[in-house]
Amino acid sequence: MKLLGEILKDAWTPADRREPWRWCEDHIRSIPYSPLPGPFRSENSPWIREVMEAIVDPKIRLVSIIAAVQSSKTTSPELTLCYIIANLPGPCLWLDQTDEDAKDESESRLQKLFESCEPVKKLFPKNKNKKRNCTIHFSNGMTLWLLGAYNKTNLQRRSIRWLFGDETWRWPVGHMAEAEARTTAFGWLGKCVFMSQGGEENDDTHRKFETTDMREWHYKCPKCQKYIPYKWEHVEWDDDCKDENGEYDFAKINHSTALKCPECGEYFEDSDRMRRLLNKDGKFIPLNPNAAKENVGFHWNALASMSWGKLAELYLRAKIAARKGDSSLLQQFYQKRLALPWKEFAEDYRLEIASSGYNQGEFWSEEGGFNKKGEIISQPFAEGECIAPLRIMTVDVQMDHFYLVVRSWSPQGSSRLLWHEKVLTWEDIEDIQKRFSILPNLVFIDAGYNSYEVYKQCGKHRWIALMGDNRANFVHRLPQGKSVFRFYSPVKNIFISREVKCRMHFWSNLNVKDTLAMIRRNQNPEDGATWEVPTDISEDYLKQMESEHRIKKGNSWIWEQIGNRPNHYLDCEAMNCAGALMLKIIGNDAKGTE
Repeated sequence: MKLLGEILKDAWTPADRREPWRWCEDHIRSIPYSPLPGPFRSENSPWIREVMEAIVDPKIRLVSIIAAVQSSKTTSPELTLCYIIANLPGPCLWLDQTDEDAKDESESRLQKLFESCEPVKKLFPKNKNKKRNCTIHFSNGMTLWLLGAYNKTNLQRRSIRWLFGDETWRWPVGHMAEAEARTTAFGWLGKCVFMSQGGEENDDTHRKFETTDMREWHYKCPKCQKYIPYKWEHVEWDDDCKDENGEYDFAKINHSTALKCPECGEYFEDSDRMRRLLNKDGKFIPLNPNAAKENVGFHWNALASMSWGKLAELYLRAKIAARKGDSSLLQQFYQKRLALPWKEFAEDYRLEIASSGYNQGEFWSEEGGFNKKGEIISQPFAEGECIAPLRIMTVDVQMDHFYLVVRSWSPQGSSRLLWHEKVLTWEDIEDIQKRFSILPNLVFIDAGYNSYEVYKQCGKHRWIALMGDNRANFVHRLPQGKSVFRFYSPVKNIFISREVKCRMHFWSNLNVKDTLAMIRRNQNPEDGATWEVPTDISEDYLKQMESEHRIKKGNSWIWEQIGNRPNHYLDCEAMNCAGALMLKIIGNDAKGTE
């Protein structure tokens, strides 16, 4: 009788129609994977309240969330799922990128969360066969599938009322639309919830977000009472945060960083207390109010939840790496912290090249050199220590002439154009090599045209042949069986005869030219590693440096020649950049990028 009474009580108890965040505050004892101990409290992340309400609002069909990592972006839908299981049961599909990711989500997050929520725990199947990692059948009739979006078959067959898609920026093109179609059988009851960090400009995630009202989280300024969006350009730190060597003093940066209200000029200290104060009366404001009412979008970034000083440090370290040719940290900062699409290369990418106040061939006090062991050394050199300057010559081969560039490099990744010229013979190349004391293995010749003759001359003079390639990366095998990806291939030996061989490398046309575009951006010596050109630079050189643009064709980015503009000096500078990558003075392997 007691069991029957409990069943009847559950059957006649009305569903709880409170806001889901209030319900979760009453029923979730802890979030097992959260760094904050104790019961769930929405005041710790007040922006998730409106998100959770929108997920269960029957008038809303689509909820698109683009937010910073570690800011409750995924936690808010997970908490709402607990409310749904207990109060609004229906077939539910949770999608991660792969089946393995979905299994991890089930084991390490959702099942542990369900155990901490008593109303859901009561509905958890007692039979372990009904509680598999990928499928959970609750006792109230609700089924939850946890699958990978990468497998297209997982997006078909099932009719779903509740669809959750996590980290959609990693999904294959078109799979968001496939998943969304699973909810049509439930008509107005069907609901899609997509969550993601920033992805790529114009990808499926951001195009979907642009169909919503695009609500942006704003804080309320305590002084002027205006609502202000969290923007990176409002974060400031002291100008004198460099030491005597010109290196960033990150302790100073962390200490001095503050957020400035653009309306009244008030500065807010970098503290958790201040962020709680600013967020306490914060709210979402739609930036696209004319969107369809059933499509709702939410965006917030790490400024709402994370130390601004720490973010400043991450940003500046990323800029240091970017100046050495590695833009990956900067991309991660924009995507993961600011939750913005990565669009480093705007359509109008043109860079004005300013001369650096020197003439071709002049001595440069920062130029590096090589010692007898072949190690790169910095000035000042001890007497007899330097046996050759740190210079790279690159040559673009044409039918009856050549274009060449000689660039001088510092060990820290700065460089100066030392010489550029159009020459007619292989002997001219050899003469310039000798004039500028360039080591033979730092003379790189393009082998894309008249390849056999290039290989023969490289073998004769101990120069290196280079070949541009459409591949993005090349595998390099390291000791102990480890591997790394680099923008150039391992050396390939081409035998011209029994006695003569040519060393040759492929280089990534995309990534090396991306690297060149990145290091070209900095021409200010006070701002770290520089890329410089002389005062007596030719107009032909300047025009050729603007001969290609970076465009997207299909799903791939490429560097494409603009019309019939000559691009020989651009190719020479790209190969020079490839040589610097091989020497590890720029790029991911360069010292000082950590």
